Amino acid sequence: MKHSAERETLLPNIRNEYAKKAYVPYAPVMSTSVISKKQIWLWALYDLANSMGFLGVTFYFGLWFVADLGGSEAWMSAAVGLSTIALVCTLPFFGRRSDDTGRRKSFLTVFSILCMAALALLGLYGGGVTSLSRGSTLLIIALYFFVQYFYQAGLAFYDAFLKDLTHDARGVDGLSGLGMAMGQVGNVVALACLYPVAQGTISIGSLAGKPAAFVVSAILFLISALPVFLYLRDPPSVSRATHLEGFGATVKATLKDLRAIRTYPGVLPFLIAYYLFADAMLTLALFITLYLDVVGHLSDLQKNLALLMALLLGIAGGLLAPACVRLFHGRKRALRVLVAVWTVFVLWIAVARTPLMFMIVASVNGFVYGALFALARSFFATLVPQGKQAEFFSVFVLFERTASILGPILWSATAALFASYGPDKYRFSVAVLALLVGISFFVLRKVREPDSP
Repeated sequence: MKHSAERETLLPNIRNEYAKKAYVPYAPVMSTSVISKKQIWLWALYDLANSMGFLGVTFYFGLWFVADLGGSEAWMSAAVGLSTIALVCTLPFFGRRSDDTGRRKSFLTVFSILCMAALALLGLYGGGVTSLSRGSTLLIIALYFFVQYFYQAGLAFYDAFLKDLTHDARGVDGLSGLGMAMGQVGNVVALACLYPVAQGTISIGSLAGKPAAFVVSAILFLISALPVFLYLRDPPSVSRATHLEGFGATVKATLKDLRAIRTYPGVLPFLIAYYLFADAMLTLALFITLYLDVVGHLSDLQKNLALLMALLLGIAGGLLAPACVRLFHGRKRALRVLVAVWTVFVLWIAVARTPLMFMIVASVNGFVYGALFALARSFFATLVPQGKQAEFFSVFVLFERTASILGPILWSATAALFASYGPDKYRFSVAVLALLVGISFFVLRKVREPDSP
């Protein structure tokens, strides 16, 4: 009874404290004089850099491992799922450490360099693999696991800069949209650089084909991110703990904060909604090239053209995210409209029949994707309590990644259930993902939008 009484007195205090902070006019972490355009562009440059690095895996790993080497897509799903479990166990701890020390860039740099190393090793080792054995399969999947883990871990600390680099709540939309647009630019540049490498037209010494594309991705990531590592600054006004807790105490405090998330208005229902539509996004990203190949019968050139158009429209979507907020009179309304539109587009992918139709719907889908995820990130930034950006964005990444467990399971289970339809079994998998996106539309109704200045 004592613990129950303490809990009942604690929760109102948490709510009252957050109400004082979150629903007053947006207060920047850094003063206006400190925030420079250089820092903003350096931050956005990282989105370009990590997109250039990760596109090689997103676009070519499934084709190489499943289509070329004859591996099972279940191995890919297992690697993504295990990386998510690892993130759940470790990322909130790193996020709390970042908030306590005021260090964002050091965590971002370390995780990014480790991602580059795993990506380069995947290409160097994969270049010598012509057929899969048990040992080679395990090593390839292990490297794929590390690429996934380190890439996602770095994103938490990148996103945590959002509140540090904006003057007001409206500025978050523009900054998040700029980052999304830069990320899509990175994808376009990477696609142009990687296509001739993946096709074997250009080789790197004795390394050619898709494994060579992984190595080039790592190199592009490193070159593009170097200015970020060297010149992006941690926000000077982020409070630093005078005494750092030990590992055990930090874990306990982190778990306590995670349990208290439901007491922050709007945070939990938003994360649930985000979980649902991120589920569709991650699963489509994982299997889209295989889907366009097996179901859409698109050639490599057609797949690349469809992706290129989607990326170009994604740039427009990211940059126009603030305009969507103004058009629909608020972030929440804009998000719900975009989610509804995206539900239609995902269903369209499921029923498309001709290669031209696949290319059109995949291309137009890019605009909705760019605007939707730019606004999702900026909306969450306005819900996050001050001083807990890294920890809460760690949770944001975790909700996205735990979706990567459910999504591939649903995809594979649905495909198995409708196996008698041959390649069209994957159409039912896409339809299930559209259902998840549609459910998120209704969950977003429960989210309370903070007042804007």
